[in-house]
Amino acid sequence: MKNITSFILVFCMAVAAIAQVPQSFGLQTVVRHSGTVYSNANIAAKISILRNSASGTLVYSETHATTTSANGVATFEVGKGTLLSGVFADIPWLDAKFFVKTEIDPNGGSNYSISETTELRSVPYAIVSGKALYYTGLDSLAAIYRNRLSQTDSLLSLRIDGMRSIDSLVMIRIYSDSVFSSGVGFFYTSDSTAITFSPANLWYRPSDNAFKMPDHQWDTAGQVSNSQVDTGYAGWIDMFAWGTSGYNGIFPTDTSAVGTDYGNGLSSLNGTSYDWAYYNGIDFRSQTFSPATWRTPTYDEFAFIFNRRPDAVNKRALATVNGINGLLLLPDDWPGMPLGCTIQPTANAWGVNVYHGVFWTAMESQGAVFIPACGYLHRSRPYHCHDQGMQGFYWTETSSPTNPACAYYMNFGLLGTIGGTVNAVYNPGTICTRDFNHSVRFVKDIQLPH
Repeated sequence: MKNITSFILVFCMAVAAIAQVPQSFGLQTVVRHSGTVYSNANIAAKISILRNSASGTLVYSETHATTTSANGVATFEVGKGTLLSGVFADIPWLDAKFFVKTEIDPNGGSNYSISETTELRSVPYAIVSGKALYYTGLDSLAAIYRNRLSQTDSLLSLRIDGMRSIDSLVMIRIYSDSVFSSGVGFFYTSDSTAITFSPANLWYRPSDNAFKMPDHQWDTAGQVSNSQVDTGYAGWIDMFAWGTSGYNGIFPTDTSAVGTDYGNGLSSLNGTSYDWAYYNGIDFRSQTFSPATWRTPTYDEFAFIFNRRPDAVNKRALATVNGINGLLLLPDDWPGMPLGCTIQPTANAWGVNVYHGVFWTAMESQGAVFIPACGYLHRSRPYHCHDQGMQGFYWTETSSPTNPACAYYMNFGLLGTIGGTVNAVYNPGTICTRDFNHSVRFVKDIQLPH
């Protein structure tokens, strides 16, 4: 079967003074067949917009002819192709869900043998009553990018009064941080396997033994909450001893300082009830992932993503997202940096790769994964978080082959920052006693593109 991977993009353009809304949005596709990309190929595309579902009512369609990049990426301005049916300006974006069906003829004709339908998680430029941000002619998009909306803001929308020759958004995304329930990013873990990351870290509330993922990839529970990890605590924590899913009476509130008490001496959490997501339903926004939807990553998966995949060193970097320090991972189907975004993979400080608001939305919409530096916590009383905002410690599902009281974890961050050299550290192979509290970020297996 032939596939394409589609990305709805945030495009910024320099324009003269405008009063009307631009009638187009950007779309990129990566064109592949049986693992081979169509590089520098003259292709033809038919793009259709469907209402309500992937097989819903056709409201608009057009055709395009273009040439793919060396990486097989084709870029389109939807709304500016050769019209087949419908009126782009009349699409009622806010009245329903819409899906984009992209059909490709890799030979440039009309035999559209490659097809993909994706929910349109973005809407063209919109002004929504009660949710508008107002900018004068002296304002630039930098002011918009610096803005961080709350999770209750459903749309980022604005009215531009007498803008001069400055940037204008051609498309404004629904402000859900582009995190889809199907996962974030596409990462090969071997020649025949691939994973995607969960929408955010794991959180736990002791008072009712509830597990969830927060709304954003950058969300952390914080030092105060993690220091109060006791039975009956009604707040959320995000640090866990190994294998504390609640199975067999071992909850995240367990106070044992004996490593072998966690995971019941198992060599792996994979497929066992000691894995948090295998055993529990995990809430995320308005849905609940059923048990076994997600799992804890293995040591080998982290090692492959960090060190062994092609160009690994340039696909990871220390970064700061909406004021939170952490690790940025670029997926293997990364189409390139969105307009206005840059990355310095070798940065040895937090303030180099900084993303806010619409910039991060654009990164995330193309599969960028952000893993916050939550620090770690040890169960010795009183509880105290260490290295929060400076290092990240994330459990793998893999136990030590020689010490049943220890398990592997992934570590990144800054070391030697007090009176010494700052060093960026990426280490997926460190072993730690299981009673230490580390963060948990899930993955799940996905079908390889063909």
